[in-house]
Amino acid sequence: MDEIKFSNHQRGSPNRDTLHHGQSPYWKRAHRDWRVWVGVVLMLAAMIIYLMTDDLAWGPHIQPQPPLSGAVGK
Repeated sequence: MDEIKFSNHQRGSPNRDTLHHGQSPYWKRAHRDWRVWVGVVLMLAAMIIYLMTDDLAWGPHIQPQPPLSGAVGK
C-alpha cells in the first residue's frame, strides 16, 4: 500500500512530463506541412528557370557580324 513515487530527477529525464509521447519528430512528418511543399515547388521552379534560360542569360545574345568583303579593302 505504500507506493514509492520518484521525482523526475531520479528517473534521469528532467523534462519527461513535457515530451509528447506518440508524436513523431518533425523531419518525419514534414511532408504533411504545406510550407515544405511550397518550398519544394519554388525550388524546382527556380531550377527549371535556371536551366531553360541558359544560366539566367536573359539578354539577347549579340554575335559579332563579319565585316563586309567590299569594305575591308578600302
